[in-house]
Amino acid sequence: MEPLRDPDTGQWNTDEIKRRAKGWAAVLLALAVLGAGGALVAAKGYEFYMGAKTAKDYVGAGTGETQVVIPKSSTALQIGKILADGGVIKDAKKFQDTALTRPDLWGKVQAGKFKLAKEVPSLTALQQLVDPTRAIHNWMSVPEGWRIDPQLVDVLAKGMKLPAPDVKAFLTTKARPNDYGYPAWVSPTGAAGPVAFEGLLFPDKYDVQDGATLEAQTKAIAGNFNAVMARLDFKTKAQALSFGDPKDTENTKAYKALIVASIIEKEVFRAEDRAKVARVIYNRLAKGVQLQFDSTVAYSVNKTGTVWTTADERDCKKNPSPYNTYCVKGLPPTPISAPAEAALSAALNPEAGDWMFFVPINLDTGETKFSVTDAEHNAARAELQAWCLASPENKKKCA
Repeated sequence: MEPLRDPDTGQWNTDEIKRRAKGWAAVLLALAVLGAGGALVAAKGYEFYMGAKTAKDYVGAGTGETQVVIPKSSTALQIGKILADGGVIKDAKKFQDTALTRPDLWGKVQAGKFKLAKEVPSLTALQQLVDPTRAIHNWMSVPEGWRIDPQLVDVLAKGMKLPAPDVKAFLTTKARPNDYGYPAWVSPTGAAGPVAFEGLLFPDKYDVQDGATLEAQTKAIAGNFNAVMARLDFKTKAQALSFGDPKDTENTKAYKALIVASIIEKEVFRAEDRAKVARVIYNRLAKGVQLQFDSTVAYSVNKTGTVWTTADERDCKKNPSPYNTYCVKGLPPTPISAPAEAALSAALNPEAGDWMFFVPINLDTGETKFSVTDAEHNAARAELQAWCLASPENKKKCA
């Protein structure tokens, strides 16, 4: 091979440079051909890999959103089919396989309505189903202290998007509580009737599923009621209470304790007074005197929003209702409201004391005075009357 430069003169050998340049070009061309082929092979390999990987699964973060409803007791395959039909995942069997390999997630999946991203991997779909921010709720609140008709009838009608007359007929004449999961003691006679569910629609927030029936929703509320009663050991603890009737059975004692709780819910302004009001009720029952509660009279004349009553409404001849506790002795025949857990607990745990009376003396603060004698009670009533006359605003509150 000739040198590129003459060693004596230092001149470049142009012929040798051209010859070598041609050789280098051929080598570079060959390398370029080989590189392109390798890149093609690599691209084809990646394409094959991704095709195999995504044959039964999407990849990526997904596109758009959709809503799906997961029924109760659905299997992984059934949920997979729902998700595939909704465009969330590609293959139902792949979702089932994913669920089986991730019991930590699958064990948390619940029935309900969900907002999910579309075209996502099965694992992502599974993760979304247990993400609480993805759940869609239709909350229905049952307030404490409300009665069945018209208040809770309206709550259920609006919450479930049903005609109010249908709800009223179900709760007041058609349904029997014992047929929907309530314990036997909540209805000693076991019969349907105009007040069969009074006091039984436990105050709480309920999730109404799409297409839920009154029967299904009633069972859900009954389940909540039963859980609270079990937590309080309600029926057992009620047996230690005395309602002034030696003929009381285990069932009637538990039901009467529920009635007491419903009165506490309507009569008490402050939490610290609940157990004291319970004691007043039991003391009056023990002595066989009328309870004389405006709350029960208000119930008898279908008043809502207030427990204040008029002299005519309390009059025994004009209002001979069994709920007029100014006339009848003992408890009213049924609860008069839906008591919350605090009132239920107070009914079971009355505070020790000899009180026979109580009256609020300030309707803004709820301050209440408890008395043993008529004279003490009359003095407390005078304080209430003075408060009522102290201003036009106060007078309106006492009306």
